[in-house]
Amino acid sequence: MKSNFHTHTKRCCHAYGLEADYAKEAFEKGLDILGFSDHAPFKDIDYGYRMQFSELAEYISAVWTERERYAGKMRVLAGLEIEYLPKYCEYYEWLLNDMKLDYLALGEHFFDVNGKFSNIFNSESTDDYIPYAMAISQALKTKYFSFLAHPDIMFMNCFAWDRNCDKACDIIIDAAVNTNTPIEYNANGIRRGQQDYPDGRRDPYPHPKFWTMAKEAKLKVLVGSDAHSPEQVYDEFMELAVKRAENFGLDIISEI
Repeated sequence: MKSNFHTHTKRCCHAYGLEADYAKEAFEKGLDILGFSDHAPFKDIDYGYRMQFSELAEYISAVWTERERYAGKMRVLAGLEIEYLPKYCEYYEWLLNDMKLDYLALGEHFFDVNGKFSNIFNSESTDDYIPYAMAISQALKTKYFSFLAHPDIMFMNCFAWDRNCDKACDIIIDAAVNTNTPIEYNANGIRRGQQDYPDGRRDPYPHPKFWTMAKEAKLKVLVGSDAHSPEQVYDEFMELAVKRAENFGLDIISEI
């Protein structure tokens, strides 16, 4: 089965194309399942690089329109990629129950541990990876999230691998195992291209060390495109990600 559950639209202000464009491309590429997971807004604060809360209902309606258009030909799911902050638990429940979303994907770009708000891309050292991993662990325990998107995105930062990296990976992987949450092998890290890091030239993510640990833990793995334009729904980088995940021996699933 051919699927992708990580799809953005122009509503998030850093992608291109609308729901109809992505659905058309996915159908032409032969996908069985297309999941939309644009960056979720929050009611009270604009955290940036995401749709406005006023657009949420229109976004969901547009995805449902594509679901009807391709009924019997391709499954189209309405989801959101969203960060976990404990104060928003009622909001996550509202999205799933009242707005009837098919899923939430945990995409932890920023996080809150003991009242301290941080962004993983502003890390000053690998010390920040531990509270980041703890926030993910706390999030997965809530069971609001159907999968963990780009679990190793922290390795975009240009730090050498150390004990904090090992510990953070252990925390994330243990949380996924204990909650039976699939994790995502993300094609957008490959799409970003090889770069120079203290541990050599590599893609920002997926990081081979993380995925060696994930393989040993026998985690369920989704391969996600993290598409930011229609042609990326299932492009050569998505195909390469699938091939690499298969060659890695990961336990790949195609449904959530």
